[in-house]
Amino acid sequence: MKTEFRFSLPKGTGFTPSMGSRIIGTMRLIRVKDLLAVYQDARVRENPGYFYVILLSRVVEKLADEKMVTTKTIEKLAPDDFSFLVDFMNEVNHSLIRRVAVQCGGCNATFQGEFAVLGEA
Repeated sequence: MKTEFRFSLPKGTGFTPSMGSRIIGTMRLIRVKDLLAVYQDARVRENPGYFYVILLSRVVEKLADEKMVTTKTIEKLAPDDFSFLVDFMNEVNHSLIRRVAVQCGGCNATFQGEFAVLGEA
């Protein structure tokens, strides 16, 4: 099962979208093999701050018109966009909340139902 999560960057600095469009992208859940690869990367051993750059480059599947998301793509992001993606990644992988409208069969009242889905990692 492949699940992608869509997002829209708050600033989009570093990318040149067509007029009037937003910088959108998709992210997938972190897999255990992603974490293993990141921990084995020499750049992370030299500079632990590089952890999220490399991890984001693995889980962000599409960003604007970029054909392939790499660490260079992630390094181009404005600090606000980078922080947004780290927060979004953590939200998605730790307890993504899906809200759905639920209607009571007896009284016809509508409520917001929430589902939590945990990622593999």
